[in-house]
Amino acid sequence: MKKIRITVITRNSDYLQRLANRLCEEKDMSLFSSIVINNFKSEMKQSIAFLEQTFLTQPDVLLLDQTILRDAAAIDVQQVLAYRDKLNSTKFIIVGERYNEESVMAEIEAGVRGFFRTALGDEMLIKCIRAVAQGEIWLDAPLVTRVFEEFIKEAIRRRDRLQPLAHLNFEKLKVLSPREMEILALISESMTNEEIADKLFLSTKTVKTHVRNIFEKAGIRNRVEAAVIYARHVHMSD
Repeated sequence: MKKIRITVITRNSDYLQRLANRLCEEKDMSLFSSIVINNFKSEMKQSIAFLEQTFLTQPDVLLLDQTILRDAAAIDVQQVLAYRDKLNSTKFIIVGERYNEESVMAEIEAGVRGFFRTALGDEMLIKCIRAVAQGEIWLDAPLVTRVFEEFIKEAIRRRDRLQPLAHLNFEKLKVLSPREMEILALISESMTNEEIADKLFLSTKTVKTHVRNIFEKAGIRNRVEAAVIYARHVHMSD
């Protein structure tokens, strides 16, 4: 049976020892290499030497302490990406305590395939390693939900940025009342309904009604388009 060769880069020597003992119990896994880095900046020479050796051996899975990755990226993020490219056949798992969904999305794009929270324990880590080694992406359930929600938001943002404005009929602004044009101008300044209500001494409900009418009359789908169409209107009027 071909074993999954695992490299571990961590700050915690006790964690490394415990993990090494646990991996010895698995017939399909082996601790291939490891290093404890307490301070990446002061131990940079030693760390780079270890990475250079790792480039030559190309382990199957690399477990990387989240704080070490963060420190290394703070020093030279381009070099971190270059190291990742050199380990082109190695699958990365980031091990840490908590994750930001936006960072997770960026790291997935950079090639990371697993995000493991230490609180889940060693048994779950074994499952994570197996899944990632088989080509899967590992996220625990709460993080999956948050990342998926962020993915949807980003897809919408990209769609809105790339969506052509041909469907917008700028002539329709002529049917807007002076009050509606005033509110459209404030929308273009990124003001919320509550802020507009305060500025114009109106109720929030009244502002919401005006906004809905503006969007329906002018064929506007969202506030981004509202800002664009108003800016275009001002430009054409100058």
